[in-house]
Amino acid sequence: MKLDNWLAQRAQSCPDRVGLIVDGESTTYAQLEEEAVHAARRLAAWGVRRGATVAMNMGRGRDKIILVHALMKTGAVLLPLSPRLSPDERARAIKSCGVSIDLDDPGKLTQTEADMPLLGEHDMADPHCRILTSGSSGMPHTVPLSYGNHLFSAMGSAFNIGVDPSDRWLCALPTSHISGLSIVMRSVIYGTAMVLQDQFEPEAVADAIERDGVNVISLVSTMLLRLLEEGVDLSAPRAILVGGGPVPQSALSEALDRGARVIQTYGLTETCSQVTTLEVAEARRKVGSVGRPLLTSHLRIQGGEILVQGPTVSAGALDADGWLHTGDVGRIDEDGFLYVQGRTDEMIITGGENVIPAEVEDVLVQHPEIIEAAVVGRPDPEWQQAVTAVIVARDGTEVDLAEVRSHCEGKLASYKIPKAVEVVGELPRTPSGKLHRAALLN
Repeated sequence: MKLDNWLAQRAQSCPDRVGLIVDGESTTYAQLEEEAVHAARRLAAWGVRRGATVAMNMGRGRDKIILVHALMKTGAVLLPLSPRLSPDERARAIKSCGVSIDLDDPGKLTQTEADMPLLGEHDMADPHCRILTSGSSGMPHTVPLSYGNHLFSAMGSAFNIGVDPSDRWLCALPTSHISGLSIVMRSVIYGTAMVLQDQFEPEAVADAIERDGVNVISLVSTMLLRLLEEGVDLSAPRAILVGGGPVPQSALSEALDRGARVIQTYGLTETCSQVTTLEVAEARRKVGSVGRPLLTSHLRIQGGEILVQGPTVSAGALDADGWLHTGDVGRIDEDGFLYVQGRTDEMIITGGENVIPAEVEDVLVQHPEIIEAAVVGRPDPEWQQAVTAVIVARDGTEVDLAEVRSHCEGKLASYKIPKAVEVVGELPRTPSGKLHRAALLN
């Protein structure tokens, strides 16, 4: 099955529609197409060819988005890299991925344009990108994603939250990760606008909602917590998707009480973003759930682990039976809604009992003086592993073990209540914003 180049198709079908907004400046699809064509010819003059892997630091400027579209016109495979990588990390990624050309400095592109035909269509299975992901372990590896993966991911999301030509989807997530890059791809597939921000700031999000008319937002849990803490009015957007790991139910309930249409979502790099997303209509009734499988995804629970199947899954991530083993622990309720409970390798075994960290963390952050919490198992001669709470407290407050244990009593079984508390200034995060739990165990 052949797919038209999405940007070229949008430039033809809706040339005057806004496709990108950066710092309040709008760019139409016709303008994006013109700039991408010139950039593609400059890339070709530099030697970029079909099938070549091209590395690029994904800062948040609009020029990066233009180059993403330009690479699609050459047939090259994008390796989007975080500008936060150290030189050694970046060098290892480039070497392991067989990069042909490094666009570390797009300024190296001259104005010389090669006079060669550009690709107007792609096969579904053609590789679009290779994403460097840390997962939840913090250990990087690359995941190849095809044009078909992106298309079916966009379709699944559209059938769940809907699409309107006037949609404006805020991207304050790194475009070097699938969470941000998927917004780039969905916007051009839908023919809607993406609002790109250089970095996440609560005030900037408030401005985007009011000035740019943002009505769909993607966040990770820490972003939602900051928006709530800063008192940002989130009642206008029709959907606020929160993923990237467990979200405290207390934060979800608070957001809903403030009129925000907040819905949890679950996805992986290997599934080209979303697998499940809660419907807005079910947000309060099923608070804590990440929703039912999207149209393009299939789920099953095997030995407590979540398995995924469908056309959004990277072909290289499937087992012999065609399933992706996510490494995530979950359950599906009687109505078919998925609840993600943690990672298989994060399970704490204490006194012969299994403890899921996310369950304890959700109770901890209900304490008024605890901003964030992570729960790990520390080696213990008596309990095998002692449930340990690593917390971030509000400035000027002290939270001790006795207070934490008192707070958890009646909310958790006795064996789940922390036996130790460690107070830190901040929790370690992976580049994509997920909790880097492994760093707490070192």
